[in-house]
Amino acid sequence: MITITDKTKCCGCGACFNICPKTCIRMKADDEGFAYPEVNTDLCINCGLCEKVCPIINNNPGNEVKTVYAAGHKSAKIKTLSSSGGMFSLLAEHILNQGGAVFGAGFDGSWRVRHTFAENANDLDKLRRSKYVQSDTGDSFKTAKDFLLSGRQVLFTGTPCQIAGLKNYLGKDYPNLLTADIICHGVPSPAVWERFLAETAPASNISAVDFRHKRFGWDASYLNITLKNGVNLPQAGGVFNYCKGFLNRSKGKLFRLIYRLPYTISNMYERPSCHACAFKGKRKYADFTMADLWGVKEVMPDMYDEKGVSLLMVNSAKAEAAFKDLAVNLLYKDISLEAASKYNPYFLRSTSPSPCREEFFKSFRKGESFYKIMSRYKRRGVKGLLLKLLRFTGGAKIL
Repeated sequence: MITITDKTKCCGCGACFNICPKTCIRMKADDEGFAYPEVNTDLCINCGLCEKVCPIINNNPGNEVKTVYAAGHKSAKIKTLSSSGGMFSLLAEHILNQGGAVFGAGFDGSWRVRHTFAENANDLDKLRRSKYVQSDTGDSFKTAKDFLLSGRQVLFTGTPCQIAGLKNYLGKDYPNLLTADIICHGVPSPAVWERFLAETAPASNISAVDFRHKRFGWDASYLNITLKNGVNLPQAGGVFNYCKGFLNRSKGKLFRLIYRLPYTISNMYERPSCHACAFKGKRKYADFTMADLWGVKEVMPDMYDEKGVSLLMVNSAKAEAAFKDLAVNLLYKDISLEAASKYNPYFLRSTSPSPCREEFFKSFRKGESFYKIMSRYKRRGVKGLLLKLLRFTGGAKIL
């Protein structure tokens, strides 16, 4: 029977929930909003399957990264629709063209993030773009297995721990399964996201959420929420409406420093296991690993594209075979693993929890407004913000 006594030892992948033959495990959110398995001991038969599939208890070695590419989809439209260089779309198209199903994180009707699947190109857009919230995998592992057993091609995408959980749940490799994970900073709390959203705009009034809006380019992206009346949040007001040319010339740096929504990926409200991640390093469960190629201007400047540049790691023989078919729609160059990981430090190591994490959740548990909590940290950072602004404008020289 799986029992969680140390929250850094549970990634919330849902493998235990999916495998239980008596359906006596449920994923229950704690007071930080993260889901953990809760076992109904009256129904449990002590079969031990939940422990056997746990990717932290049974962390298999995975595959060594074989090849690394700086890459981008040949379609400018696909890159614009994507958070980075369009690698998810590239892999998804490959599977959909074979009549397969693509699993990934998407929004439900209340803008919560849940794993679901697409079976055609029209449904694919709901799975595109980063979601900076931990996704509820639900029964997606079971559904993916049903597709695999029926002989259909399946692409399953997620965080490294979700892919590890899926692989342990399946118990064997399926030739018709392709998997892709990401270089993961960490997963923010769904409850924090929901409170922020409730205080920002009613869910019924929202038509789109984009955590990586590219108005100022891929490497100056920001959270954008579009309302059904066409208004985009954040809205630059006052003097900012008269400085649009300058904002565009600055590639959004000033906009992001001063006027942005306060929710972002943050080690202040990430899952405890993310700060002791068991899935960092050069060995990967997934066939492919996708990420932004941060630092591209330094390590491979000729590949820079303001619409997005991806880092694509090929980790298995299955991925190598698939890449031969994918390459026709891809602009790419080989890059060393060392150069690729130089500006992606969380490929190799976990994030450290913010010194303010405990203080944040203490206020959060009391029901305090997300904006109010964050405003306190914003005030503390006024001096740092001023220094950034002065550096940006050249005024830091006078300090």
